[in-house]
Amino acid sequence: FRKQVTMPKYVAFILLAIVVCSCGNKSNAPAVQAKYVASFDEDTLFEYELVRAISPLCDSKDSAKLADDYIDEWLTERIMYKEAEKLLSDTTDIAKKIMQYRRQLYTHEYCEKYVYSNVNMNVTEKEINDYYDKHLNEYVINTTYVKAHYMTISPKIVRYYEIYEKLRKSDLDSEQELGDYCDGPDKQIYFVKDWVEFSDFLKLIDYSGTIEPYELKYKNTLDYVRDTLHYLVKIDDYLVPGDLLPIELAKPKIIQIIMNKRRHDKYIQAKQDLLRKYKSNGEIVIGNK
Repeated sequence: FRKQVTMPKYVAFILLAIVVCSCGNKSNAPAVQAKYVASFDEDTLFEYELVRAISPLCDSKDSAKLADDYIDEWLTERIMYKEAEKLLSDTTDIAKKIMQYRRQLYTHEYCEKYVYSNVNMNVTEKEINDYYDKHLNEYVINTTYVKAHYMTISPKIVRYYEIYEKLRKSDLDSEQELGDYCDGPDKQIYFVKDWVEFSDFLKLIDYSGTIEPYELKYKNTLDYVRDTLHYLVKIDDYLVPGDLLPIELAKPKIIQIIMNKRRHDKYIQAKQDLLRKYKSNGEIVIGNK
């Protein structure tokens, strides 16, 4: 019989080092199985289990807190279960819920390992385009998207008309030309070639003003100073509320929808096959109506 072990805070910092090391360790074999960090009754939390649980978050700045929180939750779950056992007795209702959960768990594992195992994971461009074309009404946007490129120059450059004109006459295909042009420390060029929400782009360029979507039709350049940088911005393309979401942005979701439908179809097929199988061998008995 084991009592609860209080977890000293300094141990979490030791575990932080373990976590960092584990991020680069591909081995599945735990290196510190014999050591435990907490226990309650007959249940024990080993160091390697803690490392495995929080190692996906090893880039976090507060891994020590993550370790402490995980141990607290691990202990709380077991303590509450023990207290519940003292006050509650097994009832038919609880037994039914346990059996229902067991069925659901086994069914889920069965589907993942056997029913869905041969689902085709490849989604063609034609399938994506066909789905997109058939569901255009689902892809009407309610926000603004842009593609753009911009320069940051030193505010000390007073006569910047030539630079401004260079940017204004360029486009998203001018990356090489503008890259060569901005070869000094006083000029930097940036390209945003993928669609991005306009609000996020304004944050990116540290723009504090307000631009309404309809203004983009005639206001595609910006010229302003923010702190120690002078910004020259050109909006190359835009989409406003009411336009269609570009297929490249819709693509990840469409792929997921297609995959989910394939899995659902596979589930329906497996269900029907199993029902036929167990009906034919007489194991299913349907009562009289």
